[in-house]
Amino acid sequence: MPDITRILARSEAILLGKHVTSRKRRFSRYAISNFRGGIGKSTLAFNLAYELSRKFRTLLLDTCSQRNFTQNLMGDAIFGLTPNLYDALVNGVTAGEPIPSDELAISVSPNCPSFKGGKPTYLIPGSTELFLFPSLMYGQLAQFAQLGDAQKKRASQTILKALDKIVAQVSEFAKPDKILIDTSPFFGGATHLAWEAAEALIIPVRVDQHSIEALRLTLDMLTKKQMDFHRFNEQAGFQHKPVVHAIVMTHCGWNRQRANTPDSSTKFFVEAALEVAEQYNGIFSEKNPDDCFYLLDDFHSSGRISGQQRIPLAELKAGRKFMVDGQRLEVNPSVDRYQKEMESLTLDL
Repeated sequence: MPDITRILARSEAILLGKHVTSRKRRFSRYAISNFRGGIGKSTLAFNLAYELSRKFRTLLLDTCSQRNFTQNLMGDAIFGLTPNLYDALVNGVTAGEPIPSDELAISVSPNCPSFKGGKPTYLIPGSTELFLFPSLMYGQLAQFAQLGDAQKKRASQTILKALDKIVAQVSEFAKPDKILIDTSPFFGGATHLAWEAAEALIIPVRVDQHSIEALRLTLDMLTKKQMDFHRFNEQAGFQHKPVVHAIVMTHCGWNRQRANTPDSSTKFFVEAALEVAEQYNGIFSEKNPDDCFYLLDDFHSSGRISGQQRIPLAELKAGRKFMVDGQRLEVNPSVDRYQKEMESLTLDL
């Protein structure tokens, strides 16, 4: 098995509050992506969005038809949010009129009080209709494949750059320093376009076998020429692919006898994830893939409270109680650890 000593040492230093050297490479556009649901992706997106908003003007996009990210940010205002990302994408791929940026991008802080006091942060909200988008997108790409080379490339570029064009347009209005895109567990449609628009990927991986397999599938899509991402890029004459900037191991457990040391199950899955990562040379933002690994504690009750109450974990205090789905839940003491881990991850973005 690969050596995870450096990953564990860095994690322990973070939890002890010791100095950890920040990474040098930074990007402006990140997509949070992994081809599996239920791994804490939208929870991670919500908390990263909050952390980034403390220092940077931020633009957020929700490309998932489940809209969990939008729900966390907008609350009850989620109902009837139009125009939304689906409307903008349909206009983009059908050569419709662009939606004015000040109508498409919604200020987050009036709808999520926790974001007040930070830098201006805007959201392009998701839509349940995004599940319809892949059939429209790939149907048009299939038609364009029958055209001559020059026409095929131009038409395919219009489709594949639709989200990138929306981001560029809205950025003139929102003027973001950082852009964060939450994606679907499925590659097709808007997630595909998110990869076209992103410079770097943040890949959450839960400490279980299904997530390890999903990590491999995600990296296959990013690297293998026969996969849809490269196949349609070739059709459009593109060379672009995002780098992997972070693999974030979620729901980590800890050894009760040795403070700040992951338990044996967590170590096993971290080793398995690193073994997968080391098989994909050249796609990481660092020379050594282990420099891209981060460990996050199991959310426990804090995660449920954060999601239901729409409060970032950084704003929760251990011992505070909330009613969630008819249950009285208490913020678990490990929330302090999670706050340190999330802050360290954000410093490297």
